[in-house]
Amino acid sequence: MDVKPVLLVIVWMLASAACNPKQSLVADLFRTYDKRVEPFGPNTTLDVRMDLTLVEISGIDEKKQVLTTNCWISLRWKDASLAWQPEKHKNVTEIRVPADAIWTPDLRIKNSAEGNQISTSGINNAILRSSGNVVVHYQVILKTSCIIDVASFPMDQQECRMMFESWTYNGDQLNISNGEQGAASLSEYIPNAEWVLISYTNARQVLHYTCCPEPYITLLYTMTLRRRPLFFLMYLMMPCLIITLVAVLGLLVPNESGEKISIGITSLLAMIALLLVISTLLPPTSLAIPLIGWYFAINIVIVSLSIGLAVFTLNIHHRETRGHRPPRLVKTVCFNILARILFIKIDPPESTDENMVLIPADDEAMDADKPGPTMTEGQPGGGNNVVDVLNRLLHTVEKAMDLHKRRGSHHKTVLPRLHMNGNS
Repeated sequence: MDVKPVLLVIVWMLASAACNPKQSLVADLFRTYDKRVEPFGPNTTLDVRMDLTLVEISGIDEKKQVLTTNCWISLRWKDASLAWQPEKHKNVTEIRVPADAIWTPDLRIKNSAEGNQISTSGINNAILRSSGNVVVHYQVILKTSCIIDVASFPMDQQECRMMFESWTYNGDQLNISNGEQGAASLSEYIPNAEWVLISYTNARQVLHYTCCPEPYITLLYTMTLRRRPLFFLMYLMMPCLIITLVAVLGLLVPNESGEKISIGITSLLAMIALLLVISTLLPPTSLAIPLIGWYFAINIVIVSLSIGLAVFTLNIHHRETRGHRPPRLVKTVCFNILARILFIKIDPPESTDENMVLIPADDEAMDADKPGPTMTEGQPGGGNNVVDVLNRLLHTVEKAMDLHKRRGSHHKTVLPRLHMNGNS
């Protein structure tokens, strides 16, 4: 077996290691390093500084009450076990290693909606400096719980929070504070089409729980968002307003057309369909009724009243001349007060109520069915059965024609008389 190629490969690897100082530096750093041991002693405190840059608000799920954001997180701390002297490694002052190869703070989102969303993986690198300072950058999609107040929907304003804390270390062991930027950063923020970012602030809270005497530190990031209502005004509220106007204008449709009730019912069904669309957008809460819910409820009441008035007017119209005289109070309210409010001109009647003739339909029909006078033997044509039959038939026809004329003329004169009595 020829060992020359194997020796050449070994010599080449040794020469490469000698030429690449970072490789020898990593080998020296991690020869005795254990990532399971935190970089602070039992009576010392490690300072961890955190910066959170808000990049984008992906959206708010009102049904699940979840805020989705795209953020950049930067963590900085000092680990003495990862420090080195640059002059011993050809002046190398900075290297990058996978973040899961070193110890990292166990920061968690306290109000997370999907478990741990800040996790180390091979795709995240940690920047190590010769002084022992460690910097880790994360690009994460955060889903946090956000209580949605629907009382003013769709002109609402929401306040959502993101809370970060260590899961196992208390404030005496891990001192978490805001990073070098100080205030919350919006340098990379991309505006959202549905929400306007009013404010974005950060704060540091020190909490004490009943279970433990040690303090626990929480970093709180607060966002105030206002909804852009143009979409809902255009596609929900404007159609509702138009449907209401159509239902109210249905009162002006002539009674003879037979479409007054159908227009009102169609408008009512269309409005209920829009209300169902809104119910799919909002969380099923009973704490408050949305503003748009009140708007639709009032419009549904208006449409229902228009249908009821249409039924009332059709009932009066199809009674024709049959019925009772309206009371004086009804005539005063309808012909004097409501007519002026609605700008309806009522023609004055030609006579008073005492001149109105009510024609019962049953009596007219009975009169029309009564047989006419028969011819006697003393009259011309008397005694002739054929002539008697013809006389009775002609009398019946005359009665029917007379009844028809009385109904027509009475129907034309009753309404003007009512108008005059109401104005008087």
